Amino acid sequence: MRVALLLACVAAPLAGQSVRSRLEGRVPAAAIPVVDSLVQAAGREGLPTEPLVGKALEGGAKHVVPALIVSAVETRLDQLRSARALLVRGGDAPPATPAEVATVSGALRRGLPPPVVERVVGALPNEPRESALHAIADLVAHRLDADSSASLVIDAIHAGLRGGRLLDVSHAVLEEQQRGRTWAESFARVRDELPDVPPAPKPGEGTVQRARRPSSVSKAPTPP
Repeated sequence: MRVALLLACVAAPLAGQSVRSRLEGRVPAAAIPVVDSLVQAAGREGLPTEPLVGKALEGGAKHVVPALIVSAVETRLDQLRSARALLVRGGDAPPATPAEVATVSGALRRGLPPPVVERVVGALPNEPRESALHAIADLVAHRLDADSSASLVIDAIHAGLRGGRLLDVSHAVLEEQQRGRTWAESFARVRDELPDVPPAPKPGEGTVQRARRPSSVSKAPTPP
């Protein structure tokens, strides 16, 4: 126990130096002490720190004034705390890992309603949730019902699908919609196919190359 405590005491200032060295020259000097203190607070709370560092670096790259950089980092820290609280409400066994907190925070930022995220957490107590939340967020981004999307993905997991196969489920729903079916019909059809949902097709090399420099973009006028 004493060794662990000693290592923690040594690691804390070293971590602080590491954060400051990453910020120096890339973030306004006036913002660095406050950002550093916020990052250290997140670390002590067991929250992921990289999203905070990334937000500060993003602000520096965009030449944002120090006060706004600090405000953005504070907002991100509040989001991470809210994500951890949601994990607790969903029944997640403590302590929540930084990776779990980051996953939930990302889902919330993508527009998933907190009750839906909480429902997924409660329904999948012993399952990785990153792919599940990503698949649901993909459907919600296309304006499909969040509760129905969560139900389908949870059913897919219960049918034995995991990881990238859950993204195949969301892709299959969107394909059914493109064929002219309603969202309810699309959900029902894909649910009937579980667990034999076809894999999402990978774009061919020609498609990828064309996507890099489409003619419509090259001919478009440059915005002011």
